[in-house]
Amino acid sequence: MQLWYFDGGFIVNKRSGFVIDVAGEIIENCTKIIQYPRKPEPSHNQEWEYNHEDNTIGLKSNRNFVLDVEESKTDNHAFIILYEKHGGENQQFILQKWNDCSVIENAVPKIIDNYRFLPKLSQNFLEILNDDEYYDINIEVGNDPHVKTFHAHMIILNYRSPYLRSELSTNKKNNDRTLANIELPNILPEIFEMILR
Repeated sequence: MQLWYFDGGFIVNKRSGFVIDVAGEIIENCTKIIQYPRKPEPSHNQEWEYNHEDNTIGLKSNRNFVLDVEESKTDNHAFIILYEKHGGENQQFILQKWNDCSVIENAVPKIIDNYRFLPKLSQNFLEILNDDEYYDINIEVGNDPHVKTFHAHMIILNYRSPYLRSELSTNKKNNDRTLANIELPNILPEIFEMILR
């Protein structure tokens, strides 16, 4: 079966349940790509990221390496290998949605299985919001004497709000490596904290 889906960073075969794996965990040019049972996370030879800009599927642990159709072959039985990213067509994959009513009978168990990671994901996001070490933006909220400074992550705020996205696009990190700073005097700190959460 040639139907695959992303499950987090894993690319899973619909029929076998196996994932795309770099054979032998050898991260170098021409290493064969195989199906293999899923390993516990983090799995440096099984986790992938799809790049929507250039349509490559890169190894999450080393983004210099991507999936590659060996020797740019277009015939059946062409091997998929790991190779350094060079931008060739044999490294570009177009993902398409798959629609088959026959999977509805399996949908509920799959939804339940996939739902198990959500509490942990939610907890991870809360930890990121409270992280005082790796933030990349300061947001000063409120008026004196009730100003509160929030440390935040630009990438998360970009997806939280169109307003914050537009503010952040004009307030990128400064070239001198100091943090970007946004002032929001017309909002109460308590309200902004709810928005962040």
